Amino acid sequence: MKRKSFFLLFTLGLLASACTYHGTIRPNLYPSSTNENPVEASIFVLADHHIPQEIYITDPDDSDTQAYLLHTSQGVVVSVTDALGTLFTQADAGADSFQEGYDFVADVTMETGLTRNNCEGNLAKYAVRQEGLCTELTISIRRSGQTTPVAVAKASRWREFRKPGFASSVRWVNKHTYIFSPILTPLYVQSQGSSLRKQLESNLTEALQDILYQLRENRERFVKSLKEN
Repeated sequence: MKRKSFFLLFTLGLLASACTYHGTIRPNLYPSSTNENPVEASIFVLADHHIPQEIYITDPDDSDTQAYLLHTSQGVVVSVTDALGTLFTQADAGADSFQEGYDFVADVTMETGLTRNNCEGNLAKYAVRQEGLCTELTISIRRSGQTTPVAVAKASRWREFRKPGFASSVRWVNKHTYIFSPILTPLYVQSQGSSLRKQLESNLTEALQDILYQLRENRERFVKSLKEN
């Protein structure tokens, strides 16, 4: 009986040790605001180009068994569309085949992942080995039916990959008392994954604010482009 109990606990431990967090990026990352002087034009955000459907990140402390899967596509597309809706009078999103009839088309590229350096390649201020979440967002806007961009804006954000207090406590107990792994490991992964998702959302929000500032500085380019065509 004791041997069966041991093997049962061992099996549960193995199952719990390989955990993956599943999370979804919120679709309302850009703060709602009203632009008093929008460009009188429509823009279409391509939802099926260059935006990853999901991002897979392994835990820097336990990359073999714990990972985080963040579903990003819808949240990023909706947030970018909301942001561009403050610059243009009309902003919509969808597949490539639906872009006909719009004045401008927006191509969006996003990359994110854990790195020991910040996004600019300089050492992070905390420590050489400190992991951080780097997120790079680029929006290229062109006239519909054309390939040359009217304006391109890019922004990046780096955040130290901090563990919530609860996750750190769970990891310590789990490390020193393996028998509780079947219960504690999933709790750790969920807590850590939720924190990672929020950090990515913060990165995207700040990057979008930076990008919209750049695009507003180029407002006359869009107006000029409309007059030329």
